[in-house]
Amino acid sequence: MGKDEYAYVLEYFPYGMSDSKDRRPSAIVLTESLSLLLVSVKKEGKIEVGKKVYIGEGKREDIHHIITRVPLTKVNERGKELLNDTLDRKIIDDEKRFVDIINRLGPINVKLHSLELIPGIGSKTLQRVLDERKKSPFTSYDDINKRAELQFDIRKSIRERILSELNEADKYRIFT
Repeated sequence: MGKDEYAYVLEYFPYGMSDSKDRRPSAIVLTESLSLLLVSVKKEGKIEVGKKVYIGEGKREDIHHIITRVPLTKVNERGKELLNDTLDRKIIDDEKRFVDIINRLGPINVKLHSLELIPGIGSKTLQRVLDERKKSPFTSYDDINKRAELQFDIRKSIRERILSELNEADKYRIFT
């Protein structure tokens, strides 16, 4: 995947982050590839929480530069609420992308399969998912839920896994 072009503003700090010596305007954004970044905002930039901003190459209207990646722990409660809403929309809008990932995931080692990193998928569920995937690739979330006989909604499990990855809870990344 190439560089991200756009990101969603989760938090805006007109005087910099409180734990930073740098008092220039900054924001925490969620990129299209699901990374949390701290960005420097231009003085004349018009940033609104919840809005989409251009962070790609070339002339940026609002963002000066990307400062660094940040963990989920840097995001406040309001930002986390917005993150959850944004993720829910993204999981629905990018269904094909996430289903394709589930169709491609393989073993990490002899004892752990990548699919087991998704909350709710244990050894029995893993076997059902793999058996159904062998018959034919999954085409949608509903297809996964029905054919693998999941007792939970795969969309919610995907969101939980993304949040875990953003929180840098473990070393494996499958969605971010």
